[in-house]
Amino acid sequence: MAYLSKLLNTKITDSADKVIGRLKDVVIVPKSGEYAPLLFLLVKRNGGHASPAGKEDFFISYDYVENIARDEIALKSPLSAISFQPPAGEYVLLGNDVLDQQIVDVEGARVVRVNDLRLGLFENRMCVLGIDISFKGILRRLGLAGFDVFDVLKVNLIDWRKTQPVKGILKLDTMSKDLIRLHPADLANIIEDLSIKHGSRLVKSLDTETAAKVMEEIEPALQKVLVNRLDPKQAAQIVSRMSTDEIVDLLKLLPKEEASKLISKLANVRFRKAEKLIRYDDDIAGGLMTTDFVSAGPDWTVERTVDEIRRVSPLMRSILYVYVVDAEGVFQGAISLRRLLMADAKDQLADLLKSLSPLPKLKITDHVSHIINFMTKYDLYMSAVVDESGKLVGVVSIDDIMRYLHPEA
Repeated sequence: MAYLSKLLNTKITDSADKVIGRLKDVVIVPKSGEYAPLLFLLVKRNGGHASPAGKEDFFISYDYVENIARDEIALKSPLSAISFQPPAGEYVLLGNDVLDQQIVDVEGARVVRVNDLRLGLFENRMCVLGIDISFKGILRRLGLAGFDVFDVLKVNLIDWRKTQPVKGILKLDTMSKDLIRLHPADLANIIEDLSIKHGSRLVKSLDTETAAKVMEEIEPALQKVLVNRLDPKQAAQIVSRMSTDEIVDLLKLLPKEEASKLISKLANVRFRKAEKLIRYDDDIAGGLMTTDFVSAGPDWTVERTVDEIRRVSPLMRSILYVYVVDAEGVFQGAISLRRLLMADAKDQLADLLKSLSPLPKLKITDHVSHIINFMTKYDLYMSAVVDESGKLVGVVSIDDIMRYLHPEA
C-alpha cells in the first residue's frame, strides 16, 4: 500500500528508463459507496524533455503504469508509444480537490479534514481505499514521519466508501443515501462544522422536508446566515415546513425588512400566526409556545379526530395530545393519543373529557421559571397556553424549554 503524499512529485519513467516528468496529481471519478480506481496521472513535464503538444502538464492513462514504488513510477511503454488523451467528463484531482478538504464521515456523523489518502489494490485495480485524518498524516505530508521514532502516533483511517465528500468528489445533488438517512440533529452538527459555503450547499441539496427538520436543529445565528444564502423561493419553501415556534425564533433574528420579505412570500395561516407571536418575549409562555397543535370540537367523534391527526401530522414536530376547544376557541381540555386509541370510534370527545381529570394550563404571560415548576409538578411533556379569555393560543413542550435553556445544544 502507498500514501498519496509519498507519491506526489515522484519521478515517472517510461519503459526505456527515460524520465518524462514528475507526478503532479492523480485523477479519479468517484462513485458513492465504492472504492475509487486511479484513472489518470497528471504529469509535470521534466525539464529538458519535450511533452505532448508542448504542454507543461499532461495526462497519462493509469493503464500505462507498470509499477509504483516510493521513488519511481514506471510505465510499461516508451514515451513515443503513449497516447496522451485527457480524461473526459467530470473528474477529481486527489491532491488538488481532496487533500486538506472537509469530508463528512457518515458513520461518525462528523466533519473531518483529509490529511492524506491511502492507496492500494482492490480487485486488481489501484484504488483510493482510505482517508487518513490523523496527526501522523500531517507529519507524513511534511516529511517528518521519522520523528515518531517509537511509533506512538497511530494512523486513523476512514474507509473511503463510508465518507461523503463535500467538495469536488460528489456533487451535493447526488448525495449518498447514508448521509440523507442521518438524524436531522446529526446533519445539523455536520453543517455547523462546515464552512458557510459548504454548509449552505448541503442545505440546498436536501429535499424541502428534510432541510426544514435540519434547519430547526441548527443554532439560531447560523440559521440566519443560511437563510440569506438560499434562493428566496427555496428559503420560503424550507421555512414554511418548519414548526411555528422555530419560524418565530428565526424571524426575530432577521432584520425587520428581511423578515417582512420572508413573511410576504409565505402569506399563509402559519406565517400569520408566527407574525403574531413575534411580539412576545422569549422567556414567557407566549414566546416559548408553538401554534402547531391538533384542535378539535367537543362534538367530534374519535374517528373524525384520528382522520384529522393523519391529515396534519406531516406538518407537526410531534403529536401527544388533541386539544378540545369550543366554537369560540375556549380551551375545554386535552385528550392523549393513548386515550384515543383505547376509545370507540363513535365516541365523542366531550364524553371522553368527562372521564378525565381537568388538565392544568398556562397563561400566555407565565415566566419560564414558573413554566418549569408547573410542568415538573404536574409531570407534563406538553401544556396548553391560554389568553385572558381562556382561548387556546398555543402549547409549550419540554423540548421548547430545553431549547431555551440550552440554545447551543
